[in-house]
Amino acid sequence: MKFLTALACSLACPFLVGQSPFLFSKAPGLTPMELMKLSSVRSVMVSPDKETIAFTRSVPRAPTEGAGGARSHLFVLENGKERELIGGIRSVRGAAFHPDGSSMTFIARGRGVSHNEVHSMSLDSGETRRVTTTPHGVSSYSWRPDGRAIAYTVTDEAPSARSQAHSRGFQQKVVDEEFSHISMWLWDAQSGESKRLTKGQTVFNFEWSPDGKRLVAGIAPRNSVDASYMFTKLHLVDPKTGKVELLIDTPGKLGDYAWSPDSKRIAYLSAVDRRDPSAGTVFVVDLSSRKARCLTPDAEGMFHHLEWVDTGRIATAVSFGTRAVVRVIRVRDGSLGPLWPSASKKEPGLAVRSFALTKHGFAAPASSPAHPSEVFEFRRAKPYRMTNSNPWLDNVQLGKQEVLSWSARDGMNIEGLLIYPVEFKQGVRYPVVIIAHGGPESHFSHGWNTSYSRPGQCLSARGYFSFYPNYRGSTGRGVDFAKADHGDIMGAEFQDLLDGLAELDRRKLIDLKRVGINGGSYGGFMAAWAATKQTKHFAAAVSFVPVTDIRTKTYTTDIPWESYLVHQQEQWPHEHPGEVRDRSPLTWAEHCRTPLLLAGGTSDTRVHPSQPHMLYRAIKFATKTPVRYVQYPGEGHGNRTNTNQYDLCLRSLRWLDQYLAPGDHRNDPLPSLDLDYGDWISGRK
Repeated sequence: MKFLTALACSLACPFLVGQSPFLFSKAPGLTPMELMKLSSVRSVMVSPDKETIAFTRSVPRAPTEGAGGARSHLFVLENGKERELIGGIRSVRGAAFHPDGSSMTFIARGRGVSHNEVHSMSLDSGETRRVTTTPHGVSSYSWRPDGRAIAYTVTDEAPSARSQAHSRGFQQKVVDEEFSHISMWLWDAQSGESKRLTKGQTVFNFEWSPDGKRLVAGIAPRNSVDASYMFTKLHLVDPKTGKVELLIDTPGKLGDYAWSPDSKRIAYLSAVDRRDPSAGTVFVVDLSSRKARCLTPDAEGMFHHLEWVDTGRIATAVSFGTRAVVRVIRVRDGSLGPLWPSASKKEPGLAVRSFALTKHGFAAPASSPAHPSEVFEFRRAKPYRMTNSNPWLDNVQLGKQEVLSWSARDGMNIEGLLIYPVEFKQGVRYPVVIIAHGGPESHFSHGWNTSYSRPGQCLSARGYFSFYPNYRGSTGRGVDFAKADHGDIMGAEFQDLLDGLAELDRRKLIDLKRVGINGGSYGGFMAAWAATKQTKHFAAAVSFVPVTDIRTKTYTTDIPWESYLVHQQEQWPHEHPGEVRDRSPLTWAEHCRTPLLLAGGTSDTRVHPSQPHMLYRAIKFATKTPVRYVQYPGEGHGNRTNTNQYDLCLRSLRWLDQYLAPGDHRNDPLPSLDLDYGDWISGRK
C-alpha cells in the first residue's frame, strides 16, 4: 500500500482455489522468485453496521500468464473465513459496501459498454448487476448515505475539433496546456439520470456528509500531478444546486479528510505551510464559523488517516519514527491517547497506516517484519489476524529485523531499520547494502519492507545486512525533522547514512570495504551521489529512476512547483545555480569509482529518462568505472509489469553480488548482458 501450504503439483495441474501457480521448496531465505509471488492485502472496508469486513488483495500474475501487472481481488470475511467475490483474471477497482450493506459495489466494464460503470454483487446470492448508466463512464464514486444517489467523477472529453483531429492522425501534445478537467456528476438512482455538478475545475477526491446534504471535495484549478500535490483546496459542493465554494485555503499539500457524525465539522490532514513536505498535521474546521484549528501543532509524528469515533474524538493512524499505530485525538484540546486507555500498553508490533472502525474496534491492513500486509481486527488493542495470504512464507527463514538508532555527527538522533543475514554469526563482519527511500518525504516503518526494488530479505538470504535509514528529511518525526534537509540537499541528510555505517562498524557487524547502496527516485539520487561525490565509501551502487542533475530534473518533471516550493526553498535552479550544480551527481561523474547500475522507465514523467541516461554517458566517457543503464519500455516512475520487476530484482542482486564480493572488484568487467530467466520460465523458485 508494500499470504496455504506449499504445492508439489506441477504447473500442468489445474489450480485449486487459493493455491499458488508457482512452485517452490523450503530453503533458508527469500528468493527472487518467491518475492515475485507475494500477495498482500491492500485495503479494508467495513459494512455500514460495522459488523462485516471486506478487503482487496493484490495478487501477482504467475509467469505462465505472461507479462502484466498484479490484479486486485475482492473478498469478504464470514465467520472468520475469507470468501472470494472477484478473483481469477478479473481485477476490482473502487470496491465499497452499498449503504444498506446487502452488496459490494465496484467499477467495471459491462457487456456492450465501452466505458466503466458502477456494478454491484449481492453478498447473499453472488448475483452481479450493473448499477449506473452514465454518459461518459465513472472514474471514482461515492454513495450518498441513503443509497439513492451516487456522486462520481469522470475526465471531461476533449473538444470535438481536437478529438476529430486526433482520430485523423494528429497526435501532437501541447505541453502544460492540453489537459481535461476531472468533473463531478450526480447520478440519481430513481430516475437513472446524471447531472453535472462541477465545471472548469478538477475534483481529485470527495466525501458525502453523513446527512447527505453536502459533499466536501479536494479541488484544484487544473488536472495535473503538480496541482494534486500543491494546489488542491477543500471545497463544499451542494448536490442540489451544484454550487461550489472554497472552504479552506490550505497552504500546501492536502491529505485525508472526514466528516464528523453530526455533519457539523470536518477533520483534515494538511501541510502547515507550503514548504512542509507532507500533509501530516491534523486540523478541524467548523462548518458554521468556517474557522480551522490545528489539533496537532507540535506532534513529533506524521498522521495518515482519519475517522471520527464520535463527535468529540477522532481515530487516526500515526507514525512515530518506525512505529505506525492507531491513536485517538480529543477534539476539545488535541490531546493524543490510545483508543482504549485501559488496554495493555504493549504495542502489537504491527505497522498500520490505514484502518476502518468496526463494532468492536477497528480492522486494518497491517504488516510485520515477518509478513506483508494482512487483515487484522483489533479489539481493545489486541490484534487478531484474519487472513494468511502467503502461508508458505512461514516455511521461509527470514533475516531478523530490528530498529537501529544512532547519533549523527551534529548530535541529532537518527533512526532506521536493520535486517540481519539469515545465517548471521556473531563476530563475522558482513557486507551491507543501504536501502535508501524516495521522497525524501517518506520513511520506513517496522513492518514488511522487501519488494522488487528494495530486496532486503533477498539480500539477507545471500549473506548481507540491509540497512534502511530514516535520515533527516524523512517523515514520521514531525515537521521540523522533515524540513531538516531543506537548503542542504545531499548534505547532512547523506552524512546521516555515513554516520549509520560508522555505528554498524563500531558494533563490529559490517565490513566497511564491502558497502553498497540501492535506491529509487530520491533514493536513486542518493545512490548516484554515493557513486560519484561519495565514491570512496561505496563498492557498488544500484540507482533506479534517479535524479542526477537537479537543474534539468526541475525543468522536465511533472512536479516542478512541488520541487520549487518544498525542496528548493522557493528558488528556481537559475536563481541558485552554484548550489544546484554542486549537489548534482552529474557534476561529479568523472570522480566515479563505484560500479554503478542505472535503471528506469522510458515513460517516466516524474524523473525524465534523460536523468539516468546523462549520468550513464558521463561516467562511461569520463572514466573506466563499470557502469550500465537498463531501460524498461513503457514503464513510468517504477515498474508495474511483473517481468520488468523480476528483471530489475535479478540485475540488482547480481550487480551487488559481483562488486561486493571479498576483495577489490571496482574494475571488474561488466556482468553478462543477459540474465538467466530459467526459474521464471519454469515457474520454479
